[in-house]
Amino acid sequence: MIRKLLLVVLVGFATFACGLPAAVAQSQFDKVFPIKGQITQGIITEMGRDKVKLDTSGLSRDFQVNEIRSITYADEPSELNSARNAAVRKSYSEALTDLKKLDGMPPTRDVIRQDVEFYKALSLAKLAMTEGGDKAAASAAMLNFAKSAPQNFHFYEAAEVMGDLAVASGNFADAVRFYGPVATAPWGDYQMRANNAIGRALAADKQFDPAIGKFDAVLASDLATAEAVHQKQLATVGKSVCLAETGKADQGIAALQEIIAKNDPADAALFARTYNALGRCYLKQTKPKEALQAFLHTDLLFSAEPDAHAEALFYLSTLWNDMNKTERGLAARTTLQQRYAGSVWNNSNRKP
Repeated sequence: MIRKLLLVVLVGFATFACGLPAAVAQSQFDKVFPIKGQITQGIITEMGRDKVKLDTSGLSRDFQVNEIRSITYADEPSELNSARNAAVRKSYSEALTDLKKLDGMPPTRDVIRQDVEFYKALSLAKLAMTEGGDKAAASAAMLNFAKSAPQNFHFYEAAEVMGDLAVASGNFADAVRFYGPVATAPWGDYQMRANNAIGRALAADKQFDPAIGKFDAVLASDLATAEAVHQKQLATVGKSVCLAETGKADQGIAALQEIIAKNDPADAALFARTYNALGRCYLKQTKPKEALQAFLHTDLLFSAEPDAHAEALFYLSTLWNDMNKTERGLAARTTLQQRYAGSVWNNSNRKP
């Protein structure tokens, strides 16, 4: 009889919980959303930059940070979850609007406060690098987060964002320094990603030989995971630009054409960078028509990649003018200024 009564109570509670709004129904447990596998709920007992420990009904389970897609927390305000989801959709203004509603509402747990600070800094940074905003303020916000929560699972992402902000501000030496901690992460794919980022920052600073060294380090990795293969392809793209800048454009073009031939253009991030690199190589060979065609691929097919699209528009604005297509050149420049006001490519003093 007691067992039947308990069953009725549990079923009734489950039915009640399922009928609650998501923010309330989820508020009883922390939840780890892995990149692969099932969502796991429990209570986080340890937060670290490398791993997160979750207690599930008395059993402890470790999650490596590189396996985590996101985490939600027990008792977190619904505005935080809305902001987190908006950031995933790259709707950063919407995320900031949601987070602003939490002003003056002290969070119940440190991890919740840290998530609020991280997503606020992330949104400020992404907007500053695209639509425009105060890059210095965004960098300060992210640096404050990293200093106050050095063991938060967002730490490596924060370091990458600070590096990206430094690149977008033309502070390439700072970018190399900020990317540094990611290169010391305990996972090979993170190390490869950091070396690629450092290589691109060095190349932007015209330090082509050291940049090639970073790209070669990625290419020399024994890792063969899907992410590792992707990073090696990006390293080939970055190295090709450096080869062109050091008088070996033909080698760069051959490598880039092989990437285009052997990969799926659905990988927009790879193809946008590849076509931009191809355009850079053709410019070094004084082949403006071929360069224009390469940058047009990015403009017309891969415009969803903000930084690569801004780069393509920068070069197109000059190439169209050189071909006496001033209206198209003006259109490219106007799109660059309006859509990517915060981009490093939107600089009137920059020269191709």
